[in-house]
Amino acid sequence: MKEMVAELIAKFPDEIVSFVLFGSATTGEWIRRKSDIDCIVIIKNRKLNDEIEKYLSDLLLTLDAKYDLKLSDTCTSHRKTDNLILDLIFKTENKMMFGQPFYVVAQDQLNLKAFKIKKDLKTELGARTIASLGLFLQRIKNTGIILYGKDIRKEIPKTVPIIEKVKASFNAMLLLMMSFVIFPYSPKSAFSHAVKANFWACDDVLFAMDRPLSTTKQEIQEICSIFGKSEIDSDHLMMSLEYKKTKDNMEMKKGFVMRYMLKSTKFVYGLYAVTLRKLFKM
Repeated sequence: MKEMVAELIAKFPDEIVSFVLFGSATTGEWIRRKSDIDCIVIIKNRKLNDEIEKYLSDLLLTLDAKYDLKLSDTCTSHRKTDNLILDLIFKTENKMMFGQPFYVVAQDQLNLKAFKIKKDLKTELGARTIASLGLFLQRIKNTGIILYGKDIRKEIPKTVPIIEKVKASFNAMLLLMMSFVIFPYSPKSAFSHAVKANFWACDDVLFAMDRPLSTTKQEIQEICSIFGKSEIDSDHLMMSLEYKKTKDNMEMKKGFVMRYMLKSTKFVYGLYAVTLRKLFKM
């Protein structure tokens, strides 16, 4: 990452305002061949958004080959399948849900205090409807490392509007919905979506309860401490954590995948339901 930032600054001097790395790459959860990277790059001139994003994407492939990190297999903007429908699904959902490895935005397009963003139509539509910019920014605030420039973490408010908390719940539900859409084409990808949906639901709940976001394991432990076994299926959650580590080597029979997807759906909606009851009592 240091080499990438150095190359970027050399290519676009005086243009980069801030470069932030966040997510699994900063929490100790990054796994070669399994994890991607999450970065937000704030720049001065919005006209350079696409150019800088493309430059970083190309540079990622170059450095990935140099260090053999297998990021080309995990970063959504590079991952390709043999199915055009799958490629379109992955590209669309990650564009709208801040799933790109490099999110490049001009400083005048991003209003951190108001939780507003004005970029391309897909991103703006996603941020206004199903994607929570508040959750995205809280991940940056809680797990971000400033690799260059301005520390934007200090500008992200601690208090989040209710609407952002509501929109955050759509993340896991959308992943579950997409898992059923993807299932006929790739049960393995559908399974991965369902596994991730369980953890995103934990993110959503902690976000709604104004709890800090951290590592997946710590978040699961906190969810299990907040809710008892009579309220949520904690065994399913812990098993999902194990699947996160072993899913690449698992035998994916369609019946098993479908049962897991249905169980994950029940878990996610059940978690949201008990959360609402707890918040209502609070």
